[in-house]
This record gives sequence, C-alpha cells and structure tokens, in this order.
Amino acid sequence: MKRKKRETQVFSLSFLDVICCGFGAVLLLFVLTVGKKSDTMDKIEVKIQVVLGQMENEISSKDKELKDLHRSLSTIRDRNHNAEEEIIVKVKMQTELEDEFALLLAQLSSMEEDLGKLIDDKENLPKQEEKPPIPILNPIRRQYLTGFDIQGDNVVFLIEASGGMMDDTPEAASGRLSDTDDEKRESPKWMRVKKGMRWLIATLKPSSRYKVIIFNDEIDPLQTSYGVDWMDPSDRKVTKEVLDLLEEVVPENGANLEKAFSMVSDLPIEPDRIVLIVDGLPTLSDSYTTSSVVDDHDRINMFRVAKKALTIPVPVNVLLYPMKNDPGAAVHFWRLADDQGGAMVCPSRTWPNT
Repeated sequence: MKRKKRETQVFSLSFLDVICCGFGAVLLLFVLTVGKKSDTMDKIEVKIQVVLGQMENEISSKDKELKDLHRSLSTIRDRNHNAEEEIIVKVKMQTELEDEFALLLAQLSSMEEDLGKLIDDKENLPKQEEKPPIPILNPIRRQYLTGFDIQGDNVVFLIEASGGMMDDTPEAASGRLSDTDDEKRESPKWMRVKKGMRWLIATLKPSSRYKVIIFNDEIDPLQTSYGVDWMDPSDRKVTKEVLDLLEEVVPENGANLEKAFSMVSDLPIEPDRIVLIVDGLPTLSDSYTTSSVVDDHDRINMFRVAKKALTIPVPVNVLLYPMKNDPGAAVHFWRLADDQGGAMVCPSRTWPNT
C-alpha cells in the first residue's frame, strides 16, 4: 500500500517553546511591575498621611488663633461699650455743671444788685460824727482785714519784739543789732507793727477788753498806771498810755513763742480771742534743746512745742510780718490759725495807712 505523504506541520515543538517562554517572560514582567507599583503606592500613601497631618496641625493652629481673635474682639467690644457709657455719664455731668454754673451766675448777679442797693441805702443814711477813742490815719478809708475777727469780749494781743522785727531780711535785721535803742524803736518793720496795733485797738468793739503781752526771750505784759489787768478800748487815757508803753519797747534778742503761749494759757481770765503778731518761726524754746546753731528744722520743732503750750481752745488770728528767706513760716502759722478757728493775714507794707 502506497504510504501517504506526510503533511508539513506549521507549528512545531520549538515554536511552542518559544511561545511559552515569551508568555512566561510577560508574566514575570507583569509580576515585577505589580510589585514596584505596590511599593510606590505605599510611599505615596505615607507622604499623603504626612501632608494630611501637617494640614490638620495648621488647621488646629488657625482655629486657636481664630478663637483668640474672637475673645480679643469681645474684650474690645466690652471696652468700647464701657467707654461709651462713661462718655454718656461725663456728658451728663458736664451738662449738670453748666446748669449749676449758670444758676450761680444768676444768683451772683442778683446778689450784686442787692449789694448795690444796700450800698446806696447806706450812703443815704444820716451820718453821725463820732470821735474815735484814738486817732487813726485815713479814717474814711476802709481798712478791713478779711476774715480777721477780733471782736471778742476779752482779746489778748501777743506781740513779738525780737530783733527780727526790725527789718524784712535777716541781713538787714542783723545789721541793726548794733543800733541804739532809739534807732531800734524807729526801725521800719517795728514802726509798722506799732501803727498796726493803733489800728487794731481802735477797731475793737466798745464792750470788749484787751491785754497786750510783749515777748522775745522774756515775757512782758504791758501794765498801765491805772491798775487794771484788762484795758477798755473806749478809755482814751488808758489806750494812750498803752500806746506810749509800746513806744518804749526795744525789739531785740530771740523769740520764745512757747513761753508766750504758756502765759496766755495760765491767765486767770480766759481770753476768747488771741491776736498773734510775729515775723516768723520762733528761735527759742524752754522744752526743746538745740545745738549752738539753730536751723530751720529746730525752729519747726520749737513751733510745734509752742502749739502744745497753748491749751485753751480759742481762735488765734495771726498777723504775719514775713521775714524773707523763711517761706515755711506762713504755712505753719496758717495751720495754727486754721486749727484754732482763726485766720492769718500778711499785711502790705502800706497797711494800715492805705
């Protein structure tokens, strides 16, 4: 039997091997690629988580800042509200003060009109000539001392007659220490003191009684020949003798205010007014000891000791003839007068002549 001719096979075993190897290579390449993609995705996921964490932190920080800003805004609003309320209150107070000021102006205008009418009525009153108990310069002029009330029943005049009462500066007063007694009596400041005393006695009410006490390092109550302890201002003879005795006083030595106040406190008849005529803080004291040089601190302490020596609660009116370079004296004597219910006055150089 004739053998059939073998047909040629297109696909041989070698071709299949090639195909399988190629397929296997593709599979290996796929496997390798998928692994690398997985690693890459893990890295990307880690980076994304880091970024998300940072964003969450920033959001938390911004949220905190936002809350702080909200609190600050609330505080500012509260302050603005309080400030607006204060402004409203102050505006209301200003309005009330303006109304009160307008009312006071109206009252002042009315008082000025009433005062003008009173002055006119006074000028139209019939005048009666009355001879004063002692002569006063310029009797027509008004020579009032504001707030200086000496209209008591028993008035004591305490007059400092120290060396400082001769002039207005320490240098000028020291330069007069070598003068004669007559020259010291005629010194400028002491002449003003004597003229002031003439006016003060003349302005006392007729029913009052007065006593004059001179003090420096010692105490010298003026005693007249009429044998009375308290003088009558309307008695011309007694008053003239008092003024004559005052003319004989020589200003010298230091001033012991403590000793003067002690004497006034021990008077058998308690005065209801004290008129203190001085030029500054005391330079001597019985209770306060100092070194050979007395400074301002010592003089203030001497003044405090002197205040304690005045044990009677009566008004003290101070007539201060100030010594230059002693500015603290005015403050201390003003406090003394204020504490005792009196007043303090520094008269001008021309008082009481003008």
